[in-house]
Amino acid sequence: MLKRKMLMNWSWPLKIAREVEVTRLYPEVMMELPDAERGLHELDATKCIGCASCARVCPNSCIEMVPYRYGNPLKNKKMQYPQIDYGRCMFCGLCVDECPAECLKMGKKVTMAGWERDEIVRGPEKIAVKKFSEKEEQALEAEAKRIAAEKAAAKKAAAKEGAKKPGAAGAAGANNKAAKKKTAPAGEGAPASKASGKPSEKTAGAAAEEAKAEANPKVGGAT
Repeated sequence: MLKRKMLMNWSWPLKIAREVEVTRLYPEVMMELPDAERGLHELDATKCIGCASCARVCPNSCIEMVPYRYGNPLKNKKMQYPQIDYGRCMFCGLCVDECPAECLKMGKKVTMAGWERDEIVRGPEKIAVKKFSEKEEQALEAEAKRIAAEKAAAKKAAAKEGAKKPGAAGAAGANNKAAKKKTAPAGEGAPASKASGKPSEKTAGAAAEEAKAEANPKVGGAT
């Protein structure tokens, strides 16, 4: 009797073992997610320019720009990349829409459970799917320094040329004035009244006195 009951108990599991499974065992078996799934973010550190547009547009203020060394120093001079707090993120996708370099997108990975709150704050080292290696980073840093040195040298040379031009212009102006003075005619500096031939104020006064003197004798003779 006991053996029969034991066999009955084992017959049911053996029977259902041959059937096709209906349920999925998460997380051992994951279902296929659509392309429009808004999962954990994926960052392309080789294209990010560090403009912080994603941090500014985030409605929950869960994105913060932090330093990260494996980015592109030619495009991102500050070398700052997004860090996302998934405890506050609502997966709206505004950060992806606002990104001008199209380096941030929503992935299909949805597992982000952790024992502590710090484990759901993911920096660029965790969300970056594309980044430079150590050798590539050193080469890019050397290239960035070379470009910066060339720009500084060009700016210095332009400043020196700008300082020389005002002095040369002043010397040329002085030479032109001296040449004009030497070639000017002798009567150029004469007063306008003499050049035009009009009587001056003194000659007009003398003529008035003479007219009075001529009139006075006539008046005395009549008396």
